[in-house]
Amino acid sequence: MSALVLSCATAALPVSAQSSDEAGQSGSSYELPAIEVKGSAMPSFQTEGTGQYSTPSASVGSKGAASRKETPQSITVITRQQIEDQNLTSLDEVMAKTPGITVDQSGTAIIPAFYSRGYPVQYFQYDGVPIQTGGASWSQPDMLMFDHVEVLRGAAGLFNGAGQPGGVINLVRKRPGAEPAFRASAGLGSWNNQRIELDYSSPLNQSGSVRGRIAGAWDDRESHIDYVEGERHALYGIVESDLGERTLFTLGAGYQKRDWTPPFGGLPRYSDGGDLDLSRDTFLSTPWTYWDFETTQVFAELEHALSRNWRLKLSAVYDDETSELKYAYTRGAVDRGSLTGPMMMGGANAYDNEQLALDAYLDGRFDAFGQTHEAVLGANWYDRDARSNRGQLPGFGGTPVDVFNFHPSSIADPGAPVWGDESSTETRQKGIYGTLRLSLTDPLTVIAGGRVSWWDTRSKNLATGEVSSDYDQDHEFTPYLGLVYELTEDWAAYASYADIFEVQSNRKDVNGNSLPPVVGANYEVGIKGELMDGRLNTSLALFRIEETDRAIAVTDPIVDNCCYASDGEVRSEGVEVQVYGQLQPDWQVGAGYTYNTSEYLDDPENEGQPYRTFTPRHLLKLWTNYRLPGAWDAWSVGAGLNAQSDIYSEGGRPPVRVEQGGFAIADMRVGYRINQHWSAGLNINNLFDRKYYNRLGSANFGPATMGNVYGQPRNLMLTVRAKY
Repeated sequence: MSALVLSCATAALPVSAQSSDEAGQSGSSYELPAIEVKGSAMPSFQTEGTGQYSTPSASVGSKGAASRKETPQSITVITRQQIEDQNLTSLDEVMAKTPGITVDQSGTAIIPAFYSRGYPVQYFQYDGVPIQTGGASWSQPDMLMFDHVEVLRGAAGLFNGAGQPGGVINLVRKRPGAEPAFRASAGLGSWNNQRIELDYSSPLNQSGSVRGRIAGAWDDRESHIDYVEGERHALYGIVESDLGERTLFTLGAGYQKRDWTPPFGGLPRYSDGGDLDLSRDTFLSTPWTYWDFETTQVFAELEHALSRNWRLKLSAVYDDETSELKYAYTRGAVDRGSLTGPMMMGGANAYDNEQLALDAYLDGRFDAFGQTHEAVLGANWYDRDARSNRGQLPGFGGTPVDVFNFHPSSIADPGAPVWGDESSTETRQKGIYGTLRLSLTDPLTVIAGGRVSWWDTRSKNLATGEVSSDYDQDHEFTPYLGLVYELTEDWAAYASYADIFEVQSNRKDVNGNSLPPVVGANYEVGIKGELMDGRLNTSLALFRIEETDRAIAVTDPIVDNCCYASDGEVRSEGVEVQVYGQLQPDWQVGAGYTYNTSEYLDDPENEGQPYRTFTPRHLLKLWTNYRLPGAWDAWSVGAGLNAQSDIYSEGGRPPVRVEQGGFAIADMRVGYRINQHWSAGLNINNLFDRKYYNRLGSANFGPATMGNVYGQPRNLMLTVRAKY
């Protein structure tokens, strides 16, 4: 059932919760008292304070909060309790612990990108409102602002429109509570890692009809890599107001600033792809390299219950992300004989990514033919203006680098960049969507829906006014079909088809016309369980993604500046297994295993070869936390494992392959509840200090030339938390 069950004038909501390190009663689960909720409009459900790793519902695969068991696609929810137990402070850290997700960086070796089922995740959602990743993926949102993170794997075109079929990430914001609450934390860890958080929520009037919350974080850290350091500030505020019994208005803002000296460009390898076996603290950039981010987001929501069964919700998100970087990097493979080859290069860039997203939908229930059915009808609109400026460092670059004996501080700062022409890319997407959830019989439900999208993009040089690209895609239809069969009260089987499209505005055929969109179709069957009164969620999914109409070069694109045909096809398929929630009253677990293969089915150069070689065939992610019994119940112990099979990257002319064998990284945690309000936790990551690469080099320049990045050595973080 969707969240519409909650859309009543008043509702008693019994909530079962597991005691956490900070909860007063030890050992056993307990039942929170029934809560009377005033008003019909309901915000997204919250996981904060439940102590649980499981959730009864998620909003990423629907509008509102739908039962995970009744959503016919794979979903993972990382709750606030798991975020705190694993001490995850930014989105890339959360994704690194999320089943089925591979975290990779771009060719600069510093910008995280997320891959699901072999495909990049191109959209985030903020409380269900889609925004293209762009600069957001660069700055990596701070977890201070969010209650939990939802990840849907597979095509998500129904509510998002264009993109790739890997999935979508929904960041669900923290909300103010009905009672005053204060939370704080302070942490100190390896490499002078320091973090402080303050978070206060309270009613703002006597009746409690207006509620507010404000939170801030300061994060300062160095790195296992020499010279690398960064400082991050985050500030978040939100106000909710009950405008009568049926209407809820929300207004809020988030701000994040990050100043960073990154390991720009990563490390090279030998020209034959062999490992240089450099120290993990090696820094092949300069101390004056920097990348500074600033992100401001303002959002508003109006939620109105038209009746006991029907609800209207309007949402708006404005997001402005700016960044400026000046950098030096080492590029070029090392010749085994002469030990030469790499050169010091440099440059500068500035970006301003401004976005506005609007979403409106109506959802409700109706009775027909002796059954209760549900419907959603909505529309969204998205506008993004991405501006970029490339700068040069006059007189800098081309200096040979001895990677085995390099002194970063010896490289003089060339001074301020000389900026070139500024360019702009404007992208707009709008669409209408709808779904019907039809209960054909008591155990069988059919979900049918679709979306019609309009897309246009235009790129130009702002100095000259020259338009380099102008592309429209009209009324692209995206279908959705799902079946859910309730086997028992706890188990349901499902099957679904979902697809998504991606425009190819920069690919022209022999007649000079842009190619039609790539279509990514996701086929999935599986079984889901909600056990222990919903405190334990399990799922098994078999999936296949077929991506068709991909561009294939029919002439040499470099020589002829064209031409392509839409004849390419790739396939990704596999199995996913998940277990999330409470195994026993004092034992929480979050675990997922993914088996995934991918292949070029139709491609003149790559047919029969793996499609995405840096996503492992086998991927296991496990985290568990257990409170000790009896007289030791103030103590808890956590343990985790990230394991994957071998991967490789290949590129350059002639092709050079870089390989990494399978590896496993173990983490652990020891927690202690000092009293009812205070607790402490010690997290140890990479417990056995495994040396590995968390990224292999970019195929754009050949993987041996640059972009290889070591994973972090063993590190510790001690965090003290207060909750009142």
